[in-house]
Parts: sequence; structure tokens; C-alpha cells
Amino acid sequence: MGKLDKKAAKQASKQAPKEENKKENKAPKTPGKAPETPQVKPTKKPEVEEPEILTEERVKVMAATSPDKLRQKMHTLSPDATIQALSLLDKSVVNTPDPALAFPLEVRKKANLIVAIGTITTLMDHCAAGDDTFALAMQKTEYAGLIECAKAAGYDIKLPDIKALPVIEDGRVQLVAKEVKISKAQKEQAQKEAEIRKQVPELDPEKITSEEDLKKALEYKFLQKSYKLVDTLTDGIDFMKRFRLHEASLAENADDAKKKFEARNSGDWLDDLFSYIKPGIFFAGIGKGMASVTAVEKNVIHAFTIFRDAVRDKNTGEPVLDDQELAYCVKSIVKWVCNTCIESNNKAIEGLDSKKNAKEIEACNKQIEYYTSILGYINAPDTEEIDTLLERIGSKFNEGGVLTQECQDANKLFNIITKSYYGKELSTADYTNLANNIQQYGYHIINLFRNADERRKDVGIMNISELEERSEEEKAALIAEAKKAWAEKKKEASKNA
Repeated sequence: MGKLDKKAAKQASKQAPKEENKKENKAPKTPGKAPETPQVKPTKKPEVEEPEILTEERVKVMAATSPDKLRQKMHTLSPDATIQALSLLDKSVVNTPDPALAFPLEVRKKANLIVAIGTITTLMDHCAAGDDTFALAMQKTEYAGLIECAKAAGYDIKLPDIKALPVIEDGRVQLVAKEVKISKAQKEQAQKEAEIRKQVPELDPEKITSEEDLKKALEYKFLQKSYKLVDTLTDGIDFMKRFRLHEASLAENADDAKKKFEARNSGDWLDDLFSYIKPGIFFAGIGKGMASVTAVEKNVIHAFTIFRDAVRDKNTGEPVLDDQELAYCVKSIVKWVCNTCIESNNKAIEGLDSKKNAKEIEACNKQIEYYTSILGYINAPDTEEIDTLLERIGSKFNEGGVLTQECQDANKLFNIITKSYYGKELSTADYTNLANNIQQYGYHIINLFRNADERRKDVGIMNISELEERSEEEKAALIAEAKKAWAEKKKEASKNA
């Protein structure tokens, strides 16, 4: 994979979904629309001449061939030209079509996970640096999603009340970095990461001679913001391979030393890499975000589809890694973050008095239990949610005439799989075999996270067939039947009221 995409624009999701309550009173037919991305907008306007107009084609070329020059160029632009360049960069290089990154119900699906976490990380960086010029503009509903995303990802950050934000054009609000409050620990972490990015260590894996130098190289590479998420991971895997194989080539019996790495998959290489470094602010956010989704939904499918839809090629719309590689990445990142949190809580307990600090110890133990349960869903996922998926989807109502929670959860799971694998709005009313295909995709995802000898051989990709569209008569009959059932249920609920 090429290192084409250089992420210069700090992003936040632009188009929030409609209110959940209205949407969940009826059986969801199709997934919601994917959020879009607003551009970064500075608050001050220094007078800087702009001798060159950056066209879309020029941005593409510079992003592909001279990313450092592009960044330098953008630093010299006037505010208006900067916004235009960021917009072109986002359109040409960064923003993937139809990301469909849905957060769980508790986060109200208002935040695009990867983009929102990148936005929060950027805000924290500028806040820690004392930058009072960096600002973001977004819709009010998107701002609420950003706050919820920060909570879900476990950031110790306080964003101002929406009423305190200035309203700019189109009814959007503006958030200036200096208004963001972060804890002393997070500020120190952001400043530490900024310092690491300034000092370039030895980056040739075949010239690194100590574990300390290896750690410095990996820290530097994983804190760079010029890479896209997936490029950071794949480049890191390649780096570890080259380091280990070079190390093995220096052994007394080089061939035998190299053989032990032959059976490694991408997940094994990432696990090796992650053993040397702690999650930075950005990766800690992604890991905790996906861990939170997994804990809420009690399955790994939501975290997988979030990641899968975040790494699509902007031209083809297809994920840039195959599903197995994506699963390795998700599994390793979540394990990395969860194990780090478990370790930090265990260390905290060691320094506490069992009598004087009983409440603190209890809180730490709850955190340990929480992250351990997530590791269970990631390492050994079960198929119960998928086994019963087709029974639970549809229009099952409670006494109040609204969809049961069980049905809502099933429809949500069905829709995220549909959106990820078909990339468009589909309904079982339109296709005879859509329901079966989605269930089999669900089994396929779960198998990706299981060890080879624990995978179900009777389910998955081999059972997925080309979509078969229903005739107009069949569609009309199904719709009529659904409407009738809905009307009868509402009538019954009205009698019982």
C-alpha cells in the first residue's frame, strides 16, 4: 500500500442523524446517511501573501510527491486560502466516500468515531501548546456528538457548554482550542508527544542496534500525523518485519532464526510492535472508542465495521485491506489499549492502602473487570447475536406500539453490516436473499476474530450469493402486509391505553 494520504485537515463529523426516538419507533429499513466533514477555520487573519493558487490537481500531486512541501505551503497561506486548500485536500486525498461510522445507541450515533477522535486529539494538541488561534466550526448537533465521543473514548477533557460558543454563518458554532480544558496529565502527555515528533530518531530498521532505539523509532512513527491511520499500521508492521528479520540474519544460525517468524500474521507483528510502546492520545482514543462499542453491544461486529468503513480507498470505495487484515488490526489495537488500562489499574492498586482507600480500589477493580470483559468479546466472540438475528429483525412491537429493544438492537446490527458490505441503502423488502447474506457476513466477521481451529466451517462467505431482487408484485405484497400489521398493532395499543 502506498503512503499517499497525508492528513492535513483536522476533522469533525458534519451531518448528524435525525433524533433516535423518532427513528426507532418504526422498524429501520435502511442505514442512516454517513456524516460529512467540516473544514478547519482559524479565528485570526494574519496578512500573508499567497503567490500560488492550489488547484485540486496541484493538491493531489503535492500530497502524493511532496507532502512536507505541501504542509509548509499551507502554513504560509492566508486564512481563506488555507481553508480552500484544506477543503481540496480533504476532497482529493483524505475524505473517504460513505464512511458510515455509527456509534452505539448510548452515544446517539452523532459522532464519526475515527474522525471525532482525531478532532479531539487535535484540539488537545493545540490546547496543550497554548494556541489561541486554532478553531473548528460545526453544527450544534455535531458538537453534542463530539462531547459524547470524548466521554466514550475516555478522554479527561472538558468542552465548553454549547451556549457559550459563538454562532457563525449557517447557524454553526465555533470552538476555539483555548476554550478546551484538559487535565494536567493529558496536557503533559500532549506536550511530551509534541516533543517526540520534533526529534527524528534512526528510522532504518536495519540500522537500529538496541531495544531503546527501537522504542524511540516506533514512538516517533506512531505519533506522526502525516499518515492515515491504516498507513501507520501497515508501515509499522513492515518496520517490525524488517527489524526482526535483520536481527535474525545476524544470529549464528540465521535460517533457523528467521523460520520462527514465518508463521506470523499481521496481528502477531502488531502485538510485537505494541509491546514496545504505550498508546498515544490518538490510538488510546480509537482503542477505547472501539472497546466502548464492543462493551455496549457485547460483540465485535460494531468495532470491526467502524474500522472497515474508516479505511476505504477514496476512488474505489473499497477497504484498502482485506477483512482478515482489518480484524487483526482491530483485535491488536483493542487488546493493546485494554491491557494498558488493566496494567495501570493494577499498578494503582499496589500503591493504595486496602483500608484507607477501599473505594479507590473498588473503582480500579471495576475498571479491570470492564476491560477484561471486552478482551473476552474480542478474543473469543460467540455467535449468539447472529444465530438469532433473523428472528429478531422486522416489526416486533411492545404494548406501547413501538419496536421492542430486542428488535431495535437486531435492526441496528443488521443495518451496520448491510451498510459496510453493500455501501448503500438496502431492504429485505427488495431482495429475497438479503437477510441470509447479512447473517452470513455476520458469521464471517466473527470467524475472523477466532483462532483457525475454532472457526465455524459451515457458515460465512461461501454461503453468500448474488442479490436477487423481488418482483414488484412481491414487494407490494410485503409492504401491504407490514402496513396491515402496523395498523393492527396501533389499534390494539390504542384500545389498551
